[in-house]
Amino acid sequence: MPTRIITDGTTDRAREAPRVVLPDNSKLFEERAARFEQLAAGHSMGAYLGLMAQVARGQQAALSARAAAPLAQAALEQSRSYGMPPLSAQGHARAPLWRDDLRDIVRTVRAGAAPGVQPTLARLQALDEASAEAIADRVLAGTTVDDDAAFVPFVGAALQVYFTRQAAALAVADVSHCDVATICPVCGTRPVASVIRVGGAQANLRYLVCALCHTEWNMARVKCTSCETDKGVHYLSLAEDPDSDQATHAVVKAEACDECRTYLKVVNQDKNPFADPYADDLATLALDLLVDEQGFARSGPNLLFHPGSG
Repeated sequence: MPTRIITDGTTDRAREAPRVVLPDNSKLFEERAARFEQLAAGHSMGAYLGLMAQVARGQQAALSARAAAPLAQAALEQSRSYGMPPLSAQGHARAPLWRDDLRDIVRTVRAGAAPGVQPTLARLQALDEASAEAIADRVLAGTTVDDDAAFVPFVGAALQVYFTRQAAALAVADVSHCDVATICPVCGTRPVASVIRVGGAQANLRYLVCALCHTEWNMARVKCTSCETDKGVHYLSLAEDPDSDQATHAVVKAEACDECRTYLKVVNQDKNPFADPYADDLATLALDLLVDEQGFARSGPNLLFHPGSG
């Protein structure tokens, strides 16, 4: 049931729009693969973005291959009664299905991957159950180590498929009472980015997009997605001149907060309706470096990339 909310921080006009949007797009990863391919053309990170396009196609195949695992009724009841995420990323008892998703992704990528990637894929296929689960635990906890780096995009991708499938099996009523505005109401994960949507009831509204399960939830614009202040929030882009047309029309900007010294990217679909929060985030890693140099720490992960410890 749509919830009446204040729209975007730019007006006081209230309108009907969903507060929480669960993943339901059967072509979710297929569309992401197309965006990765588009971004890869002529990009300095073209090889990596092209690899991620293959990963996304593997994700689509895995998503379609199996149904969601049964949902724990106790977790659903706790969510309804106490506002707790019903699929807590670190507390949820993962079904072995996620490892099947990983095998599907690796098999799809291995069929067309460059020779340099093949050894990593072979090592992934050779992982025993305990090792795979340990890496998954670290990915979800945000504690991956440099030795995990080559595995992270693939394990992260498999976990995305698993949790997205589980989230899609929920009803909005199961997650509508989560009171913590800065984490996903379904799995408790931080957002990968926020998106300014176009079209339909979500038009011109800002939604945070979960880095793990693809659930989206509304938050007023020009408001820190980490500490929720509206003071000291400003925007940075890769444009040399912040007042230029290039900066004004940038598809991706970093929303930085002077209060808590964190940032999260904003993906403007009003500038490009095909922009994707995961793909466009990876394609603008140069922006992360720029913002990091100014002393801001990123507040949400992209599970398709291991940032390293350096």
